[in-house]
Amino acid sequence: MKRLLKTVLVLCSMLASCAFAKDDDAPRKITIGLIATTTAEDTQKRWQPVLDDFAKYTKMEVRAVVSTNYSDILAGLKSNTIQVAWLSSKIALEAVEDNQSTIFAQMVKKDGSHGYNSVLITPAKSPLKSFDDIVANKGVYTFYDGDKSSTSGYLVPAYYAFAKNKVEPERLFKTITVGNHKKNLQAVIAGQVDVATNNTEELDRLKKESPEQFSKLRVIWSSPLIPNDPLLYRKDLPAASKARIEEFFVTYGKPKNPASQPDVLQNILDLSGFQHSTDAQLKPIADLTMFGLLRNNMYDSKLSTAQKQKAFEEITARFGKLSMALEMARIR
Repeated sequence: MKRLLKTVLVLCSMLASCAFAKDDDAPRKITIGLIATTTAEDTQKRWQPVLDDFAKYTKMEVRAVVSTNYSDILAGLKSNTIQVAWLSSKIALEAVEDNQSTIFAQMVKKDGSHGYNSVLITPAKSPLKSFDDIVANKGVYTFYDGDKSSTSGYLVPAYYAFAKNKVEPERLFKTITVGNHKKNLQAVIAGQVDVATNNTEELDRLKKESPEQFSKLRVIWSSPLIPNDPLLYRKDLPAASKARIEEFFVTYGKPKNPASQPDVLQNILDLSGFQHSTDAQLKPIADLTMFGLLRNNMYDSKLSTAQKQKAFEEITARFGKLSMALEMARIR
């Protein structure tokens, strides 16, 4: 019995030492990257209470990097100057593909929905009532597109609005300007552009915060549902840290997390909270991205037939491998 007791005490001591070692390995500082769909200042303000609660919950010093350039956040995640990030689905696909980061949570809206829609908007006084009206008047109207890193601002309308209708924006509109959600809204409301991309998240927020401005625009096209944006962390974070980070977000806004503030979540894209998720949520986005690349390759007049064939094989091989990895994430 004495030997057994001694053995148990030694094991307990070893386990305690391991636990302390894990605590020592845990990062004392962490940087969270946030994409700004309006302005960096506005996004920082909306997220700051969550960041403060996150710091208290994890006992880590938290720094935020906020940018309207989604690629800045992606670069930070890849270089490890950012460890946790909110990204659009399209840019998250690039983060996941290099196998350094992975999705751990997905935003959930206040109404319980797990997705939103890309839209084309026009001034309320515009004669345009549908997408067909644009097609019937090629070269007449001006267009504000989204940044190519944006899922709802660029990728989704590029496929569902234009490619599926066999029209190219460059041949459809008189002029094209690349903006972002905020700039596009402002341009439409001010009557400075005929058509612009946006999404239902931004429109819902505008309707709630400024119904008078909301009344100055009209939706003339809406896409199928897009999965809500994900949250990612780097895979090389200590397991205990990843568990703590995930625990904070999936319980935030729920009674079992006393630190959470539901009203704060509503101020961030009208959220109710976050739910567990995996890289598998990006499968529809991967399919859209592959289509876009194949389409661009097909219409690239600078490439020979042989070059197009080679590019086709490279793209299909790349996304075949990626799709398999996303399916495996679904199974896990």
